[in-house]
This record gives sequence, C-alpha cells and structure tokens, in this order.
Amino acid sequence: MKQPFKLIGFDLDGTLVNSLPDLALSLNSAFAEAGLPQAPEELVLTWIGNGADILFARGMEWTGRAHEFSEEELAQIKRRFGHFYGENVCNISQLYPNVKETLETLKAQGYILAVVTNKPTKHVLPALKAFEIDHLFSEALGGQSLPAIKPHPAPLYYLCGKFGLYPHEMLFVGDSKNDILAAKAAGCKSVGLTYGYNYNIPISESEPDYVCDDFAEILEIIRS
Repeated sequence: MKQPFKLIGFDLDGTLVNSLPDLALSLNSAFAEAGLPQAPEELVLTWIGNGADILFARGMEWTGRAHEFSEEELAQIKRRFGHFYGENVCNISQLYPNVKETLETLKAQGYILAVVTNKPTKHVLPALKAFEIDHLFSEALGGQSLPAIKPHPAPLYYLCGKFGLYPHEMLFVGDSKNDILAAKAAGCKSVGLTYGYNYNIPISESEPDYVCDDFAEILEIIRS
C-alpha cells in the first residue's frame, strides 16, 4: 500500500550537499590566522552535525590550545570562521549524485518539500540558491530559525503545524543520528543515507525506517 506521505523533509549538509570541503577550508582559514594547526578533512567530518558552534568548539578542543586565548579572542576566531564560511558556503561544495533530479521529480509529483538543518540560518538560502534548488522548497529552517534544533523534534512539529499535517504524513531524510532521533521523537518515518556525516558510525545503528545508499532510492520508498 502506498505510504500517505504529503511532506518530505531533508537535512542539508551530508544529505543534499557535500559541504565538508568548504567547512574544512573555512575552519582552517580561521585557525591559520590564529596560528593554530590545520585539521584534516576526515577529522572535520566527525565534528559536523550539531551546528557551527559545536563544530568550532570541537575543533578548538582538538587543537589543545584553547587555553592560550581569552574569551574575546576565542569569540573573534569563531567570528572569522563564520566570515570565511559565508565567503565559502558553496565554493567547492557539491550536490550529491541524483539530488537535484530527485527533488524535481518529488516536487512535480506534488510533495511539499522542506529543509531542516542545524547549519546557521543565514547560510541556508544562499546554499540552496547557489545550487539552484531553492525554488523546490516550501520551507527552509536553519539553526536559529526556532528555539530548538535537531535532535529535538521541534522543527518537525513546526512543519506539521505550518502545513496542517499529522506526523505520519511526513517523511524525513537525513544522514546523521540527530536526523533519525528527531524523526522518531516527532512520530515521523525516517530515511537514513549512508554516505553523509554521522561521526563515522553506520547510520543503520540509529535504526531509521529506511536505509539508502543513493538519494534516488527515495522515489522507490514513496512508491512502496
């Protein structure tokens, strides 16, 4: 029997966009200005998923030199990270395979599409516009859009309220445990993508309702 989904929500980084190169570039640019070591991409990958503040904090902890700076100096390094990321939000990032085509198909089939990300809100629309997919989404929520972020279910409850839907009418697609936890807490079905950023832990361990290696497999899920 066909699932009665009306809205499909998506995480952004690690789900729609491989933003790791730009995140690593921006963090390392700020670190270089402060005389701090450069973090390899594979390590930065393990810091992604809880928003920019946590990514920065994990990076500073890794340097082992946070104690050398005053609170104001640390705040300035963080501001520079934000500045560089604003400059590089889509410099070398890329959409994952089949993302744009799948989103266009879903939109054409009448599904409401939304983005729910912990990325700073000010960077969300510029990223979507850079990849020319902003017009496909009816809502785009970032880290400062609401009082709570994933894994809290508040953003998903907000979408249900805005579009007048029950949780079982929403499918949420993400690459990390925070996405799956938010969906479970909200009462939504979830898709876990295997290729994103999940702290080097298989997404299947978070027990999403569906596990996909390819973004295009979402089309098969909604037909099942």
